[in-house]
Amino acid sequence: MLASIEKEWKKVLLVLGIYTAWWVAVTLTALSLQGVSSVIEPYESPGHFYGQQAHTIIKGAIIYYILIFRLSIPLIRTGNRKKILLQFLPFLLLITLYEYIWNFKIGNVPPAIRDHFSPGTFIIVDFGMGLLMAVISYFIATWIESNDALKREGELEKQKLNAELSAIKYQINPHFLFNSLSFIYTKTVKGNPEAAHAVHLLSEIMSYALEEWGELGKVPLALEISQMKKVIEMNQIRFNNKLHINYDEYIEQKEEVLNNAYVPTLVLITLVENAFKHGDLTDEKNRVSIKLEVTRSNIYFSVCNKKKRGLKEPSKGIGLSNVQQRLQLMYGDKQSFIIQENETHYLTKIHINLTNHD
Repeated sequence: MLASIEKEWKKVLLVLGIYTAWWVAVTLTALSLQGVSSVIEPYESPGHFYGQQAHTIIKGAIIYYILIFRLSIPLIRTGNRKKILLQFLPFLLLITLYEYIWNFKIGNVPPAIRDHFSPGTFIIVDFGMGLLMAVISYFIATWIESNDALKREGELEKQKLNAELSAIKYQINPHFLFNSLSFIYTKTVKGNPEAAHAVHLLSEIMSYALEEWGELGKVPLALEISQMKKVIEMNQIRFNNKLHINYDEYIEQKEEVLNNAYVPTLVLITLVENAFKHGDLTDEKNRVSIKLEVTRSNIYFSVCNKKKRGLKEPSKGIGLSNVQQRLQLMYGDKQSFIIQENETHYLTKIHINLTNHD
């Protein structure tokens, strides 16, 4: 949440900085061509003039921020032209109404300037200026999205190369692996059914992990949940069902939602495995808490565990970093991945907004 707010403030400040620089350049040009006294003379005082300039800059920056980041970019991303265009029109009308009240009711601009326009003429001209700003904003948004797309393509290429390198470094013949697991399962199914079941679970999980899921590893949420549960079950068998785990699941309109929601493969499993690797799962009073909530518009997933004491298993944090990168590539600003920790506990949280996402 805080990361999302910080990102939006950066956008606001960027627009404010660019618009301020542009407006200052325009003002300085007018001052140099017409002279300082000619430009400031219609105003009540120099302070009134500079106050009007500050108002114009702040107002313009806010308008361009909304037009670019709140209206144009969603239009480009979703292609839902009717919905966004219906938002453009009321916003432009609102700007025109504000300008009319500011100029003709509040009276904060010089009478000499205000008297050049009748209210009707002013409304038409100002609405036309709003349309021009909307067109400019759309082209700027198109440029921003094109640059972001190029960056994402570059990032995908890097990840592809890294994946290929990893495959070379850790190459193993999957057929040999699964044939071996099948052999072990056959030998143990009668004498030790629980061990055989664990082997079977491991085989299915590894088959899922090694499957080719396309460029982003995009899989149905239902499949990722199913494999995650197998990971939990296999670890319980591994530790003789002595692990203290609370798993809470709420899925709204289960069949419809799960069939239409997608996540990067292994993201939920990675968070669960991280808890198994670094968490204390033997403390009954501090159980590992795994929570999943899925609605038509949102996915919430969190894992909280008590930290393991003593020597810790070595970790480079690659798994969690990979989760963050792949969520960003697939969902952009419509997701958040948060890590919170203190001396005793570690918490990871994923939120994905599914609205208007193909």
